[in-house]
Amino acid sequence: MTQNIMALVFTAVIGMCGAGVTHAEQLAARSSASIKNDLNYLMYTPDDYASSSNAYPLVVWLHGGDQGGADIEKVRSSGIPKLIEDGKTFPFLVFSPQNPSEELLYPIEKVEVALDEVMSKYRVDRARVYVVGFSRGGFGTWAMAEQFPETFAAVVPIAGGGNRHYLSRTNEKAAFWIFHGTNDEVIPLSDSVVLYERLLGLKRNARLSVLEGVDHSGVELAALNDPELWDWLLKQRLEVAPQ
Repeated sequence: MTQNIMALVFTAVIGMCGAGVTHAEQLAARSSASIKNDLNYLMYTPDDYASSSNAYPLVVWLHGGDQGGADIEKVRSSGIPKLIEDGKTFPFLVFSPQNPSEELLYPIEKVEVALDEVMSKYRVDRARVYVVGFSRGGFGTWAMAEQFPETFAAVVPIAGGGNRHYLSRTNEKAAFWIFHGTNDEVIPLSDSVVLYERLLGLKRNARLSVLEGVDHSGVELAALNDPELWDWLLKQRLEVAPQ
């Protein structure tokens, strides 16, 4: 009896399909929505910028998690902007965008659009554009190198992490210098080691500095106060400047 009922139901369904029942459609469409680029940023120019006609290297600085939000003054409290506030001078431009979120990772597409805008306003040596970031900004640094590989001649993630599977997208001519502390209890040292080893496997120009006894809060300034970093950074250039 049950088999007969099931057979009748199946026959009815087949009959409905054959009777021209309308099916749902998937329509192709294109979004016309625009994303508001609401990034705040700090812009540093060297002392001799105004009196010169030269193009300058540019460093993109991506801060850690504590400086996110809408108060741009927070960005001055740490990292490269803090060094500048304390009187340190640099022979390059520094573009320091603020992550608009206090909780999420950097919106790197917005950072790239803002960077393009900055490079159109300032005299930038496009063969020498570098990205440096700490913690959450370190994650952003890895992501920028993967998603916009033709932009950066050097990449400096400090206590960051990322997706090693996309490192094959990075520029073969870019140089990497990775910093991490052994006592980091926020972002494990292994996060940087895995990415570094993947870069070596891809035969990229990469180096890793493991800072003994340094925790998460200490590695940022420890890396940025290394004079060798800046000498090394300014030697890095792309063979052909991106257009």
